[in-house]
Amino acid sequence: MLHTEEPSKKVRLNRYLAQCGFQSRRKADELIRGGHVYVNGNRVTEMGISVTEGSDIVELHGKIVRPVHALEYYALNKPREVMVTRSDPEGRLTVYDVFRKAGVSADHLKYVGRLDYQSEGLLLFTNDGELIHAVTHPRYSIKKVYHVKVNRKLTGEEIELFRGGVESLGQLLRAGDVREISQPMDDRKQFWYEIDLYEGKNRQVRRMMDAVGVQVGRLKRIRFGCVKLDDLSSGAVRRLTEKEVAGLGAAGYPVKNDVKKQGKGR
Repeated sequence: MLHTEEPSKKVRLNRYLAQCGFQSRRKADELIRGGHVYVNGNRVTEMGISVTEGSDIVELHGKIVRPVHALEYYALNKPREVMVTRSDPEGRLTVYDVFRKAGVSADHLKYVGRLDYQSEGLLLFTNDGELIHAVTHPRYSIKKVYHVKVNRKLTGEEIELFRGGVESLGQLLRAGDVREISQPMDDRKQFWYEIDLYEGKNRQVRRMMDAVGVQVGRLKRIRFGCVKLDDLSSGAVRRLTEKEVAGLGAAGYPVKNDVKKQGKGR
């Protein structure tokens, strides 16, 4: 039987599972309907059940689950030649190593999206499963902005091709917009472009450039939704502001009060 005291501390079961950091509410609902969740030893399959944190025992696949961390949201300026993974069999530096060097414990956090080994720039981390789902689901079309350095000037036809869509490995890759940002005093053997993407396809910018025979010398993500890299130095970490978390959720993610408790500073 579920506890009924202290109703202010009761939360919906699917939200409780999401706050454990490994499931969105949608996936939590699927687990509940599938009979994989137990509360106080009883299998739960009905939607809408609430539990009291600290009193009710919630089990998933036979293991007790608890939201052991408050919800946290971080931005990292990923350096080049760093793997976006928890561990690398080749012993290369990972983003979690970068967090440790910055003096921040991130083992309980998950990265949002990816950047390949040679790419750099803005990468988000959180233990909020709902936020991860909200900003990575294709229906939300979160805007991401990249700066890319290439070995020649793009033609007007190529830029229009990127906007309309270029085929690569059976996929149609499309840019929201492409803008040249090179300055007249730049080394004219290298050209810089700013590219807006609304998709999350693997190595998309590199594949688009490869499709028209252009070599990428450098690729850097400078914006993810409303979150901007700005002057965050390479390898540095900072917490997202409450305004940034709310902005990421503008497409339907419900902002939680937990963000107000996470403190300030980098």
